[in-house]
Amino acid sequence: MEALRHVVLLALAACGRIDFDARVIDAGEAKPDAACFGTGAFTNVQPVSVLNDSNTQYGTSLSPDGRVLLWEQSNGTFDQLYMTQRSSRADAFPAGTLIPGMFVAGNASDPTITADLLELYFASDVPAGLCIHRATRTSPALPFDPPVKLGALCNGITTSGPSISADGLTLVYNSALDGLAEGDLYITVRSDRTADFPSGKKLNGLPTAVGYPWLSEDRLRIWFEEEVGPDLQLVTAQRISPSDDFSSLQGLTELDTGTGNGDPGLTADESVIVFSSSRTGNYDIYLASRPCL
Repeated sequence: MEALRHVVLLALAACGRIDFDARVIDAGEAKPDAACFGTGAFTNVQPVSVLNDSNTQYGTSLSPDGRVLLWEQSNGTFDQLYMTQRSSRADAFPAGTLIPGMFVAGNASDPTITADLLELYFASDVPAGLCIHRATRTSPALPFDPPVKLGALCNGITTSGPSISADGLTLVYNSALDGLAEGDLYITVRSDRTADFPSGKKLNGLPTAVGYPWLSEDRLRIWFEEEVGPDLQLVTAQRISPSDDFSSLQGLTELDTGTGNGDPGLTADESVIVFSSSRTGNYDIYLASRPCL
């Protein structure tokens, strides 16, 4: 749901805010190192006001422990990747900064990061064609090295909306088939962190015109956005095993207030969700939580 969608569209054609209180959002959560599983409806929906301004903020994701928030934002020429980090989930997020790294000029969107903060995945139209890229570093204190295009994931199609698993072994994403860069959802799995991701496999049992997924660690639950008429809404689905098709689709009606709700990303314990919404007329970042048992 980022500005790169408008790039795809062009190619196809030739308010007051409540201040975000992390302690309210994190109510009922267990500590990240505790056995925990988020369940039920999300509540306490609030904007991350320190980040939201007259620019558009979307392409949102969280690190598995919920301490790092990533998103994309335009500099007036290109979409760029941003991040903010807090010391614990009991703290509010501070103001954000550009993700440090050797990125070339061009649109970059939908950042997602591994639990050790050493691998960053995102979509970019550089050097040509919308595809998923990976950038790595050897320490969270260092900038990312020059990114590498994952050509196996965009062989014959354009791709966007990556979401990497905490361990860096599973990547979900979507094809970009229409003017909003929505399409079908795909998954690719590798054996270890030194291997390249092979071509993805389409996830069945889901609607068309969907994108920007987040997959649970056991690969049994998935969250994504869906085009419904001119609007976007948040949806979740489940399956019995990683080899089965998804079913039991359900809209996140508690989050779909107003218009333009998408780009979901969750913590590993599934108790906190981040998403982008234009409910106030501008795309801003929101957080919500649910009980973690």
